[in-house]
Amino acid sequence: MIATMSTLTQIESAVTGLPQQDQWTLLSWLQKLLSKTPPSETTSPTDRQAWLAELAELRAKTQTGKQGVPLQQLMDELREDRC
Repeated sequence: MIATMSTLTQIESAVTGLPQQDQWTLLSWLQKLLSKTPPSETTSPTDRQAWLAELAELRAKTQTGKQGVPLQQLMDELREDRC
């Protein structure tokens, strides 16, 4: 059974217990993984507006007549963060 490690101390302890060659292998793998450029999270204003319009359309389709406070709050937060 594989133990789940949730703290840095547990992870460091497990790595320290590995043979040195395995530590280097792990380090090399982590370096490759971390050196990859993350996908660009920037979008154009046009993309954002289209996304917000699609979200508003989805909200209208799923509306039950009651004010959807959580969804409305989400939309407001998205508009504040992205615009």
